[in-house]
Amino acid sequence: MRFEPNDDQRAFLDAVGKLVERQRAEPPVPERLQYSSGLEHALEEAGFFECMAIDELGSVAAASLVMELARLPQCAETVASALVAPWLCPTLPRPHALVWERSDAPVRFLPVAQTVIRIRDGQVEAARITPADVKPVDSLFAYPMGALRSPESLTWEPLPGADIARLRNAWRVGIAAEIAGCLDAALDSVLEHVKERRQFGRPLGAFQAVAQRLAECATLVEGAKWLALHAASSGTTLDAAAAAAYAQDVATRVAYDLHQFMGAMGLTLEHPLHRWTYRTKLLRSELGGPERQFVSAAQAAWPQQQEGCVS
Repeated sequence: MRFEPNDDQRAFLDAVGKLVERQRAEPPVPERLQYSSGLEHALEEAGFFECMAIDELGSVAAASLVMELARLPQCAETVASALVAPWLCPTLPRPHALVWERSDAPVRFLPVAQTVIRIRDGQVEAARITPADVKPVDSLFAYPMGALRSPESLTWEPLPGADIARLRNAWRVGIAAEIAGCLDAALDSVLEHVKERRQFGRPLGAFQAVAQRLAECATLVEGAKWLALHAASSGTTLDAAAAAAYAQDVATRVAYDLHQFMGAMGLTLEHPLHRWTYRTKLLRSELGGPERQFVSAAQAAWPQQQEGCVS
């Protein structure tokens, strides 16, 4: 499959690219977590988060937005704002955090969120929160992490007409797109390193074994990107589960190889590689991980053979 954006999507992606380049030009921060509220504000002010509701842009543009922003060393809450909120709760304030079933579990972006969306017992509900409602959680995952202090003390409002299947598929697409963006940026940073790093008088990337493994990584990352865009376009459970499963499955393999070629430098605060790979470690566990998503994809492909499977 090859994805060719239409004229509106191309203009949209060009605008996103310019914003990303301005953000990338900011001085690096020697910390594992670099959350950018300024980036989120700029995205909201420019209306980027509304792209899904525009017919000429749609879910493909929203997934592309998530993917492109995931390539930044800085992180921002994009999946819920771009792929979920426009149709589920467009009037609730951003940033958003999603809580699946366990209300006391640590969740990414919860410390900076203004709205928390909870999926529990077959219902979808939302509550407005303040920083006082959240207990920050120390984490290596390069996301702001936190847990609700007292979930039942919040004012939860049901979201009428919420489609849990659609919500889960949107989240799957977001996971796949964010992993693909993180891995793509991580790969680019390592390619720059192996071009400059010399061993035995030659660039590290000139060695055939290194080049072959990096080519395999590039193929895996490219597959994750196209599967995410295809799932965004089709909107089916099969494609969404397959995209999430594939991205989650290859994340460990690609991250391992990239750190092998970067060496210890990839774990230092001076280089951003660790940010992207630690984010993918957390994203890999979302919605039960690749094993659960492969099962869901199989159930969607062969519904008549579901007996004995767990969705």
